[in-house]
Amino acid sequence: MSFDEMWGQARSNALARQQSGTQLNQLPAEGGPAQPHLRVDASVLEERSKNAETVRKNFMDADNKAMSATNIISLKGFKSDSGVAVFQKRWRTQMRYLESLLEQGVKGNLQASAAKFKAEEAKRLSDVKRAGNGGGRD
Repeated sequence: MSFDEMWGQARSNALARQQSGTQLNQLPAEGGPAQPHLRVDASVLEERSKNAETVRKNFMDADNKAMSATNIISLKGFKSDSGVAVFQKRWRTQMRYLESLLEQGVKGNLQASAAKFKAEEAKRLSDVKRAGNGGGRD
């Protein structure tokens, strides 16, 4: 048997083994286990914001302890003295950046989202009350 014949036969066998259909991911017809629903409202976001603030404070406390420990390092007269100064400068810059991410990026955005949720809830409540009083009829 030549190489071309062997290749053709191997290819034919491989194609025959392949499943040539599309399979959709779905629940079985009888249904599946109940999935918990995600429920988010202003109070959930506010709680997460408080947690983010706690993390930020703990993070900054750890930063203060680390900087206090590195401030007592004295390598005057050694070539590595300037390396410690570079480390401290970079550390401070990175810590300020991370603090701003936690404070504004995480905590701030959670608070802003909670405020938007509250405003939307108030608007919908107002719309429902107005519709209930006949304010929505033409």
